[in-house]
Amino acid sequence: MLFQSGALLLAIIGPYALKHLHVFGDRDYKVAQGLVFNLTLPCAIILSFATNKHDMRMLWIVLFGFFACAVPLFVVYAGSRGDERNYRAFQMLNASGLNLGAFCLPVVQTFMGASAGLPVIMLDIGNATVATAGSLTITRTLLHMDDNFKSLPMILRLRNIARDFLGSISFDIYMLMLVFMFLHITIPRPIVTLITPFANANAFCAMAMIGLMMEIPDNRKDKIELAKVISWRALFGVLIALAAWFLLPFDMRIREIIVLGAFAPITIFSTKFTDSLTGNAKLAGFSLTVTAVISLIVMTALHAALPGA
Repeated sequence: MLFQSGALLLAIIGPYALKHLHVFGDRDYKVAQGLVFNLTLPCAIILSFATNKHDMRMLWIVLFGFFACAVPLFVVYAGSRGDERNYRAFQMLNASGLNLGAFCLPVVQTFMGASAGLPVIMLDIGNATVATAGSLTITRTLLHMDDNFKSLPMILRLRNIARDFLGSISFDIYMLMLVFMFLHITIPRPIVTLITPFANANAFCAMAMIGLMMEIPDNRKDKIELAKVISWRALFGVLIALAAWFLLPFDMRIREIIVLGAFAPITIFSTKFTDSLTGNAKLAGFSLTVTAVISLIVMTALHAALPGA
């Protein structure tokens, strides 16, 4: 298991080192982002649905994922009063939401096999309803950060929000797989064969993307705010994990998977939204990388300690 974690960590550090050797440029992470969100992650989602049984009780995990993402957003809004508006936005966006599809999914499948992917995906369906667009709208509205959006007619506001959701291929695939689950539609075997190589590449591409995004900020205030986000996420991670272990009506293996997901790092969408609202792309990318490394260590330790494997 240590070698598995080491391999994932190396997949983060390697591209970061290559970037500083000028093999990659500062903006090349966008190529990896495009591959992950538009190709490898959608294929990994489809493969997990196609190769695992669909217990309708797992819809409870979807609901759990929604609250696990939504509640911290409002808690941080209340708890960050007195800070600068841009840093409040940074805390709200980065202390809430779980990076499940691009990080937790490949990590859990590396630890526990392909069959462990379905609970992660069900958790991410609920999480994604907030993380892919809702967190941006809520943060922007509560902190009064976008006068143009506020001045738009309601129909245009709703259209923009819908575009944010539907513009995410991963979110669209989640919704489609959920429909397939309700209708008991089976994905044809030839499609499974075609997407398998891309799905298998998801772990490496996701870790490489994180490494390419990493850049250490030189602003002391940025580092203090990152420490606050790490503290918030540690608190929420513990609470979500305890709720998953003691409240969810599933066997220990599934509950362990949800516990591991509770300690997933900052979402890619959070880094994108932080950049768009505050313009601080360096802090956003570094925050993702730091929490990814912390998450990998915590998830490895929990997997070794919990009896669900």
